[in-house]
Amino acid sequence: IVSPFTLRLSSDSFGLTPTEIKVAALIKQGKGTKEVAAIRNLSQKTVARHRENIRNKLGIKNKKINLQSHLHTLT
Repeated sequence: IVSPFTLRLSSDSFGLTPTEIKVAALIKQGKGTKEVAAIRNLSQKTVARHRENIRNKLGIKNKKINLQSHLHTLT
């Protein structure tokens, strides 16, 4: 079963990769970079890069918008 949130993020309008979708879902749940890195078995720098890519693809790069809050508005 796929959640509407996942379907929306994977749509052509955003074009997130499967890993970025998983990272975004964890961020939406309130997980920090360290927690996401531990859960997904990634380095913190990799998670930071995924966060940067997600912000870029969502169009909130270089804006003072909280990523977690923005992801909640997409549900």
